[in-house]
Amino acid sequence: MTLLPRSLFGRTLLVLVTGLMLTEIVSQTVNFFDRGSGVYRLGAQQTALRIAQSARILNRLPSREREAVIEEMNGPSFIVVLGGVPVDVEKGFAEHDRYERALSALIKHYLRSEWSTAVKITSLGRESRPGNYEAVDTSPLEQWIARHFYFVLPGTYSIVSQIGLEDGTIAVFYARMPQEPLSRIESLLPRLLLTLAIFIVLGAAAVRATTRSLARLARAAEQIGADPAEGAPLQEDGPSEVRSVIRAFNRMRLDLRSYVLERARMLGAISHDLQTPITRLRLRAEMIQDAGSRAKFLRDLAEMEAIAGSTLEFFKSLGNEPRRQPLDVGALVGSLCEDWTDTGRDVTVEGRPRATFSAHPQALRRCLDNLVENALRYGERASISIEDDDVSLRIAVRDEGPGIPEEDLERVFEPFFRLEQSRNRDSGGTGLGLAIARNIARWHGGEIRLRNAPGGKGLIAELVLPRTAARRRKPD
Repeated sequence: MTLLPRSLFGRTLLVLVTGLMLTEIVSQTVNFFDRGSGVYRLGAQQTALRIAQSARILNRLPSREREAVIEEMNGPSFIVVLGGVPVDVEKGFAEHDRYERALSALIKHYLRSEWSTAVKITSLGRESRPGNYEAVDTSPLEQWIARHFYFVLPGTYSIVSQIGLEDGTIAVFYARMPQEPLSRIESLLPRLLLTLAIFIVLGAAAVRATTRSLARLARAAEQIGADPAEGAPLQEDGPSEVRSVIRAFNRMRLDLRSYVLERARMLGAISHDLQTPITRLRLRAEMIQDAGSRAKFLRDLAEMEAIAGSTLEFFKSLGNEPRRQPLDVGALVGSLCEDWTDTGRDVTVEGRPRATFSAHPQALRRCLDNLVENALRYGERASISIEDDDVSLRIAVRDEGPGIPEEDLERVFEPFFRLEQSRNRDSGGTGLGLAIARNIARWHGGEIRLRNAPGGKGLIAELVLPRTAARRRKPD
C-alpha cells in the first residue's frame, strides 16, 4: 500500500505543492538568517559604540560626578556598574568565542585607546542581574538557535564588557543587542498559506486541463478495445504533446477501423459468394440416384450453408450500426419468449426493467435470441431473469445443461470455437452465436459474462447493459 495518489492529477499536484512548500520554507529560512545577520551587524556596531562612548565620558568625569551620569545612562537593556576589581562573570558557550573577540576588537576601535577590554557573552541568572537590568526569557528552541547561530538571536544572551579606566576603576557594562524574534515568522504564515492556496488553485486548473484530455484518451482506448469500428475522432485539445498523442490515436483508430471493415467486407463477400455454388451443388445432389448418399450430401451442404449464412450475418453487422431509440426491453424479452414457446420450446421470464433503455431493437433482439438459442441447444429449457437498478440493466439466461469448463468460459466467445467436437451443426452449432451476441452487447457499452450455475446445474449467460453510460451518451 502506498500513500501516493494513484491518479496523474493527484501525483502532479502533489509534486507541485511539495515543491512550492519546500521552496517557501527554504526561502523564509534564508531570509530569516539573512535578516538576523543584518540586525546583528547593526546592533553590534551600535552597542560597541555606546559602550565605548560611555567609557570615554566616565573616564573624563571626576569620581563624585560619575554616579549621577550613570543613573542617566542606565536602562532596562543597558546597565553600567563601577568597581575597583573585575567582576567574576560566568563563562558562556564556546560557540560564542568568535563573537566575543569581534565585539572586543570593535569596542577598542571606538575607544581609540589601549585600555584593557574584556567581553563575555553569557546568560545572566536572576541573582547575577544588576539593578533593574532585564534579561530576555526565551524558549528552548530560541536558546538552541542563539547558541549555534548567535547572530540570529543576539538578545537571548547578555554582553558583559569590562573596561579599565585611566584611574584604575573598572567599568562593567551589561547590554543586550536588538533581537530578531521568532514570532516574526508567525506573521509570515498567513502570506505563505495565501500563496500556497493561489498556487494550488492555478496548479490544479492547469493539471486538470492536461489530465482531462488524457482521461478522454483512456476512455476512447477502452472503447476501441471493445469495438474498433465505432466512435468519433477525439477532439484535439490540451498541451501540444497531448494533442500530438490524440492526433496519432485518431489516425490509428481510422486505420484500424478501415482494416476491420475491409476484412469484414471481404469475408462477408466470400460467404455471400459461397451461396451460389452451394445452391448449384444442392440442385446436382438431387440427381444422385442413391438415396443414402444423397441424404448425406444434402446434410453436408446444409451445414455449409448454415456456416456461410452465420458468417455473412456476423460480418455484415460490423460497422453497420442502426439508430438507437428508447426500447421497452421487457416487451422485447416477452415477445422473444412467445416466439420460442410457439415452436414448442420451454422458455420462461421473470422480472421487468424499471425504465426503457436506449438500444438498437433488432440488434438487441438478435443478441438475446442467440443466448436463448444457445441455452436451448445445450439445456433443453431456458429461464430468463431481469434485474434493473440505477447502475445497470441485467438480463440473465440460464439453462440446465452440463455447463462449461472454467478454462473455456472465455474461449467460447471466439468465432467458430465450439466445445462440441463432433462437427454436428445440430448439436454444436456454427460457433458464431456467442461472438455475435458479445459484439452487440459491446456496441451498447455492455458486456456478456458466462458462469456456471451453483452445484453444476447449468450455465448462466448474463447480459449487462450500463444505465449510467446510456444516460451520458449523446443522442444519435
